This record gives sequence, C-alpha cells and structure tokens, in this order.
Amino acid sequence: MENAFFRQTFALTKREMKHWYRSRIQIFMSLIQPLIWLGLFGTIMGGMMESAGGITGYFDALAMGMIIITALTTSMNSGISLVWDRRFGFLDKIRAAPIPRGAIPLSRVLASTMKSLIQCTIVFIIAMILGLNISGEAFGVWSIPVFIMTVVGISLTFSSVFVALGLVLKSHEAFMGINMLLMMPMMFVSGAMFPTGFIENEILRGIANCNPLTYAADALRSVFIDTGPGNMLLSMPNISWYADLGILLAVAMVITIMGMAFARRALIVR
Repeated sequence: MENAFFRQTFALTKREMKHWYRSRIQIFMSLIQPLIWLGLFGTIMGGMMESAGGITGYFDALAMGMIIITALTTSMNSGISLVWDRRFGFLDKIRAAPIPRGAIPLSRVLASTMKSLIQCTIVFIIAMILGLNISGEAFGVWSIPVFIMTVVGISLTFSSVFVALGLVLKSHEAFMGINMLLMMPMMFVSGAMFPTGFIENEILRGIANCNPLTYAADALRSVFIDTGPGNMLLSMPNISWYADLGILLAVAMVITIMGMAFARRALIVR
C-alpha cells in the first residue's frame, strides 16, 4: 500500500511538473518580476539608503528577500491548477480513481516545492549577475543546505494552505482574488523587502516578526551576506541563522500537516 501511495503521488507530481515546464510564458513571467524588483527597486532604494543614512548592502539584502518572495508567489499559485482541474473534470476523475486521497494534495505541494527550488536558484543566479556581493565571512559549506531548506520551508508552508484553498474554492476568480489580497501584505509586512527595524509602526513590526518570511529572509542573509550579529539588514540581529531556520521549519511542519489533513477532508466531503 505504501509503495502504491508513493508511486501514485510521484505520477501526479510528474504530471504537474510537465504542465509547468511546457508553459514557457508562465516560467518567464514568474522570473521577470524579481528581475524588475532587483534591477529597479533594489538599485534605486539602495542608492537612496546609502546617500541618506549611510546604510550599505541593501541590494544584497533585497536579493535574498526576492528569493523568498519567489518561493512565496510560486507556492500561492499552487492551488490554481486544482481549480482548473475541477473545471475541466480531471479532479472528478482522480477522485473516482482507486488512489489514496492524500496523494492528490501532496503531489501538488511537492510539485510546488520543486518549482520553487528551480525558480529561486535562477533568481539567485540573476542576482549574482546584477551584482550580489556574497560575504566570504558568512558563506560556507552550510549556505547551500540552508538555502534549500529555507525555500522548502516557505514552499511547504504556503503551498499547503493554497492547495487546500484550491480544493475548497470552485471559482477561479475567487481564488485569484484571495491570492492577490494576501500576497502584497505578506510581502511588505515581513522582513523580506525591508528588515523589520525599518518599520516604525509597532503593530506592523509585531506582525512582521510573526511572518515566516521574516525568518526565512534572515536565515538566507545570515549565511550569504551578513558579517556579524549586529548587522542592520537583519530583522532580528540577535537570533542566529539556525534559530531562524528552526522556527521556519517548525512552522512549515505544523501548517503542512494541518493543510494536508484539511485538503484530504475536502476531497472526501465535497
């Protein structure tokens, strides 16, 4: 039974990945956004901060944040394929097939995680071309595993939620509306775009400190560009990267389990 479960999950994951890499325009559009943010916003804001407050390295900090945001946007779009599968009748067919119900949402989460890893790696390479300065003091053999685990943590957290939403919502417009409603606040009320020290409102700063994106961005900055625990471009400079990563992975585990349980129930109770 276990072998059949993994085999069926792999087959559905493979189908989802085929749909993705055959859609060249979708891949291009998902990569053009971080390129614009890094090329325009990062350069302009970095110059403004350097001239006004003497803060250097904002472009490097934003580059790490854009990797996290790329994982976020990819994960938040993970449930849209389920909405289309319902509309075209494919979801009803796999619901009627003799496969475990848990394989359906799990395959979408795994596919979303793989997409995020590929796209985040490409964004990292683009950032290097545009001038990302990796600190020799921060970078080490642990940096690549931290990169992978951070992207996986964000992908599992948000793809689990939005896959479950994709199984509940029957309208493509409703799904996209919720997606757009949540995406911008998640981006800006976090430490991905700006470290939380730059947020003056105490309530927003508290919300940002509870946002998983903040811990993910700090973890990447600490192992790629940070040169010390007092760096202003860290949201919580007194927390080490392994504490940030541990918090993120713990949150990812809890939300993934809850999301998969909810998604499985949504498939059984229509």
